[in-house]
Amino acid sequence: MMRQPSWSMRFALALSVVFALGTLAAGGLSYFVISQELSHRLARDVRTSAEGLARIADAGDRTDLEEQIAAQVRAVGDASTLFAYVDAMTGQTTGTLRLAARFATPFTGARDLVPGRDFLSVSGAGQAAGPDAYSAYGVQTRIGWVIVARDTAWVTESTDILLRATALAIVASLLLSLGLAYVIARRNEARITGMETVLDAIGQGALQRRIGDSGTDDIADLSRRVDRMLDRLEAGIHAIRQVSTDVAHDLRAPLQRLRMRLEPQALSADLPDEARHEIGSALQDIDAISATFDAILRLARLQSGTVTLQAVTVDLAAIARDVHDLLEPTAAEAGHVLSLDPAAGPALVQGDAGLLAQAVVNLVDNALRHCPAPARITVAVRPDGAGPVLTVSDDGPGIPAPDRARVLDRFVRLDASRSVAGTGLGLSLVASIAKLHGAAFELADNTPGLTASLLFPPADGHRMAEEADDAGPAAWFRPPAPPGAATDQTK
Repeated sequence: MMRQPSWSMRFALALSVVFALGTLAAGGLSYFVISQELSHRLARDVRTSAEGLARIADAGDRTDLEEQIAAQVRAVGDASTLFAYVDAMTGQTTGTLRLAARFATPFTGARDLVPGRDFLSVSGAGQAAGPDAYSAYGVQTRIGWVIVARDTAWVTESTDILLRATALAIVASLLLSLGLAYVIARRNEARITGMETVLDAIGQGALQRRIGDSGTDDIADLSRRVDRMLDRLEAGIHAIRQVSTDVAHDLRAPLQRLRMRLEPQALSADLPDEARHEIGSALQDIDAISATFDAILRLARLQSGTVTLQAVTVDLAAIARDVHDLLEPTAAEAGHVLSLDPAAGPALVQGDAGLLAQAVVNLVDNALRHCPAPARITVAVRPDGAGPVLTVSDDGPGIPAPDRARVLDRFVRLDASRSVAGTGLGLSLVASIAKLHGAAFELADNTPGLTASLLFPPADGHRMAEEADDAGPAAWFRPPAPPGAATDQTK
């Protein structure tokens, strides 16, 4: 499909068309005015010449008039100007203009003459020749008629030159305006595309990105205003994250002290069963709050970029197998079936094994919590030409498509999961771990259920295989904490 021009390009082309139409209108008006002025000037010159000869004729001196006409014919030397004196008594014509028989009497005033139709000869030899049209003026005197005719060729040539010059000016101005409009439009398109790229990156969490337009026009001014707004937005988000991190950090110690004070009371033999139950419930709530605070701290460190990735070569298939072995008894106890679809070979990536294991545990525990029993949950790893892919799929209720982007935010829990224990941080933590490893985190429909996928970028498999053989599984795998303790894997 052909891409439509942008608004900037369409606006520039519209301005070019308007400019071209304006130039065309101005050129047409100039052509009309100048051609009319040349025609009027020619008519005035012809009339002036005819009236000058008429004054000689009015003096009654035929000889002087004929000599004056002969002198002007010799001075002209061609058929560009014609002269005629028609004697009133004899009808004899003196000069280079012989009117056609259609003129019973010579005319007076202005008249346009065509050779061959209005006069027979321009040279006195009886043959038609010369230009195509003449502007003539006749004056009746006491002794006859004086007629002067001048060809219109120079007016036609002048207007043709003007027309060609106007056309060239229109074409040049159109090309110049189109070129200038194209350059300006492409420059503005590039700047607007840069703004869109930065804003998209900001929307993906890269709060440090800025437009940085150094121009002096309105777009640059808008860009600087947007950058100042992004500065305030980044500062506000960092302040909010810092507050949540500080609160989580400062409340961990009091909660731990409270737990240490309540736990001996719950184990006391003198405590009534009802009180023991209440204290046990309080301890569970304290553990849930502690888990939430731990998740907030881990998520804040990941999103702030303070976590340094200690990347080594790890095998996603081994991580998936160990997580399956760890959580399979828990799944069976809850009435679920947790299965493993191992890869045909190693799926090697560069990353932190503990963080990757934490992500897989969060995904599996999320499925265990939100799928009604009995559910089938599958952990699968497959090598791919574009990079290894790790998926956790289930046949539970899934997540509606419009909510799949929203559930990756902090503390977001859908209405259907309000009755399920959790913090709303699990998928946010998985997304942050994926981003830290350069992987894409996708949620898709499993028809029925949900498929959560971690898509890793391709890497040098041969080099990583050598590093993995040297390290061995025990060198990189750290068993994750069991679900329900320090793992905040729910939505």
